[in-house]
Order: sequence, then structure tokens, then C-alpha cells
Amino acid sequence: MSAIKVIKKIKSGDLTDKWFYSKPNLFLRQLHIYVKGDALVIIPIWIFILVTGFFSWKFMLLEIGVFLTLRGLGEMIYWLLQQFGEKKYRPSTSHKKLGNNAIYILYQLSGFRNAFIGIVLALFVLIYLF
Repeated sequence: MSAIKVIKKIKSGDLTDKWFYSKPNLFLRQLHIYVKGDALVIIPIWIFILVTGFFSWKFMLLEIGVFLTLRGLGEMIYWLLQQFGEKKYRPSTSHKKLGNNAIYILYQLSGFRNAFIGIVLALFVLIYLF
């Protein structure tokens, strides 16, 4: 499915569990995208990392390190909760066709994104402003 079709589906709230949980291609899996739904958040992060590389390859390497660390920790925590926790709460969302598991993944990844941006900002300040 093309990026434009995915964006239209997001805006209309027509994402489905079938698409969200489908297996991505090998290239996307190398970017730590384990289900296609992960790509909604992770591809923009990789684009940000690559753009940063045009300005500072050293900072880009730091960003990759932060990404890999947070992604690994996030996945570990998610799967621990999957294994030992109950899923009773469903956050309010515009994606009514997605099941609870898909919503939980989106929330986990948005938290990951926020942590990533925060750490990158802190690193930027430490490296370039001090």
C-alpha cells in the first residue's frame, strides 16, 4: 500500500487490524518495524535521523543509539506487559476499526517517540550548546 493511501486511511479513521498487524517487508523489518502499524511512527523518526545526518554524522550516530536503546526497551516492556498484564482499558481514539492491541501499540510507540525526541533534544543541548 502506498504512503498516500495510508495517509488517507489515517485521516478517515479507516485503518484496520488486518493492515495494522500485517507483516512488513524485509527492508522495514531491518528498521525495527515489526508490524505495518509500527511504520506510522517509526518511519518519521528514521527520516528525522537521516536528515540530521546531513548536518552532523556524529549526532546522527547518537540518535541511532538512542533509537535502538528505546526501541529495545519499549519492546521488552510491551511484551512483558503482554505476558503478565490484563487488557481492560481502551483509550478513546478515532481509529474505531482497530482492536485494543493495535491501540496499545500506537500508544506505546507515541510514548517511545516522545522519549526519543526528549533524549535527542537533551543530547543536542549537551553536545552543541555546552
